[in-house]
Amino acid sequence: MSPSPLHMRRIVTGMLFVPVFLVGIFWTYGAWFAAVVVFAFFVASRVELYALYDVRSCPNITIWQVACGLFFLLSVLLDPFFVMISAGLYFGGSCLLTIRRTYVNARGECAVHGLSLIYLLGPLACFVYLRSLEHGMAYLFFILAAGCITDVGGFYGGKFFGRHKMAPHLSPNKTWEGAAGGVILSLAFILASGWVVSRWTGYTLWLKGPHRYAELALTAAAMSIVGQAGDLFESALKRDAGVKDSGVSNTGHGGWLDILDGLLWIAPAMTAYVVWMK
Repeated sequence: MSPSPLHMRRIVTGMLFVPVFLVGIFWTYGAWFAAVVVFAFFVASRVELYALYDVRSCPNITIWQVACGLFFLLSVLLDPFFVMISAGLYFGGSCLLTIRRTYVNARGECAVHGLSLIYLLGPLACFVYLRSLEHGMAYLFFILAAGCITDVGGFYGGKFFGRHKMAPHLSPNKTWEGAAGGVILSLAFILASGWVVSRWTGYTLWLKGPHRYAELALTAAAMSIVGQAGDLFESALKRDAGVKDSGVSNTGHGGWLDILDGLLWIAPAMTAYVVWMK
């Protein structure tokens, strides 16, 4: 069975992101590079989020949020105090600009301002924060592997073995077999990566010691499941908006939110795990 043109476009588009991911993971200044990359994702994906809620973001609000968003992401690398300041400026300033213009649908528009902070900007900042830590390379690699490999395993697991629908009212093509395939493939890939890294560094990715496979496996399985929950959440937003994809920005992948969906849940969950384990 030859792959469809759409499937081939998905593969080609996905491969174009590989060099970007590798630079962000392994470059000495990867934390700053990560800030630039996730800022670009934020600028593009916030447009799609507002479109899903049928909220027209005025130019002055867009400029304000883009400026505060950049300030927020850079603050993660500079000073935690400025993170709180920038978050307050982002939400408070956006709401003030909304009510200054009109009170019609102000509740809905201000709610989307908050959602763009909590659902987009906050999780994207987790990538920057984790990359800035001692084992930042391993954390970033793990998050991207858990998200991307889960998608691959879910796609092929559902394509070849899918029988039982997971949530047909949200995403008719998702099956329990596909979900299991996503967990299994991401688990296998991450464990294999951990074994390779341990041969060189003595660490099982970020875990001190060459044979910490049980904890790595549990973490990988948990993050794979979290990522699939994030995928379903974005599917619910699209269903409610009556659209198949969040946008048409990426050939074969839909929009930017369609690429980020699982990662936006994995990154905060991984941050919570890292902070808890310190």
